[in-house]
Amino acid sequence: MSAFNGLSGITGRMLMSGSAGSITGLEPSVVIPALIILLAVALFALLVVAFRYGRQKRRILRQERIQREVAGRRRIRISDKNEVFERDNYTCQICGISKEYLDSFCEGLGDYLLLEADHIRSVSQGGSGRDIDNLQCLCWRCNRKKGGSKTNDQVRDIIDYGIEYLSGDGGQQ
Repeated sequence: MSAFNGLSGITGRMLMSGSAGSITGLEPSVVIPALIILLAVALFALLVVAFRYGRQKRRILRQERIQREVAGRRRIRISDKNEVFERDNYTCQICGISKEYLDSFCEGLGDYLLLEADHIRSVSQGGSGRDIDNLQCLCWRCNRKKGGSKTNDQVRDIIDYGIEYLSGDGGQQ
């Protein structure tokens, strides 16, 4: 008894007779080259996908490396921040508000002043967080207004707050 006895119809007879190449109605001399061409096209498509994946992966790795470099230039060490705050006497270099000035109204009030170390020349313009001379002490409001594109003088011209407004003359010169 043959293993193909359970197959019915024409397919079973073709398999038993060894003429499976004629299932599609094509001769094996046509089917084999067609399969080779199909495999070659599939292999080519696989190579193209692999090449594009490799190129995309290299692009992503390059972007991540650049982001790490920029983050390294942007990052300011705690010791440098403390040195900048002490050098600038805990005073905003734009509006002039200081911890000492607020403490003169009420002891401990200056502790609530939010000061930040800021890049004088921004990272986007080639500045670095590693150079202590490129850092300054700013209050949070002035730092947000300054962003990465304005200079201290430009921010000083547009603000309507600061030490000169608190001193009683309302900013009038």
